[in-house]
Amino acid sequence: MADSENSRTLPAITCRNPLQTTEWFLARNIADQERRVAGVRDVVLIRWKAWMLAFRELGHRSCEQQELESTLFAMVPAARVEIQLADHGGVAVVSTIKEIQDKLRGVNFADARANAAAELLAKRRRWDAADLSVGYSRAKQAESEASIVEEQLAAELSEAPAMSTVAAAAKLHCILKRGAPRSDSKEFPWPQLSAMLVDLLAMNGVFCLPGRDR
Repeated sequence: MADSENSRTLPAITCRNPLQTTEWFLARNIADQERRVAGVRDVVLIRWKAWMLAFRELGHRSCEQQELESTLFAMVPAARVEIQLADHGGVAVVSTIKEIQDKLRGVNFADARANAAAELLAKRRRWDAADLSVGYSRAKQAESEASIVEEQLAAELSEAPAMSTVAAAAKLHCILKRGAPRSDSKEFPWPQLSAMLVDLLAMNGVFCLPGRDR
């Protein structure tokens, strides 16, 4: 999509977070693009749209997984046990049979190993039953799969050549959404990249003014 196609001046927009304004701006460009004749498409915008959907899906899956994790931990404690260490009499918290075997070596600790293993297995059974009921592991797997898709689409967007300032804004938006720790981060290079995004918006008639975002 040529820059000249977006040269009309749009109203000035107050935006404390330019990322939200960019999403609106790009969605508007995509809607314009989709009304055009078949074949007139900006591959960067197509990939940005696919990535943005995947990014939102990943956010949804992450929130769901975190909520279910909190629910699960409230129902049943984690599957781990405390054992008295053989060497210096300290206490260790373990979550695997191998850890028990490694920390309680020798025939003198056979009973301690057996008791700790039995306790751990019992806690695992309770954890697994609660997990099955809550659906935490399923949600965690869904989040992992969504993350793989999002990462792949982000890579495809990054590799697509930008032929306009609109496309460049789409690629920069993806970088900021994925990388910046916060929308208002003061750490280099995030303020500088955010300023570049504001410049790209201005080149297309969207002027961000200080204040509250859309």
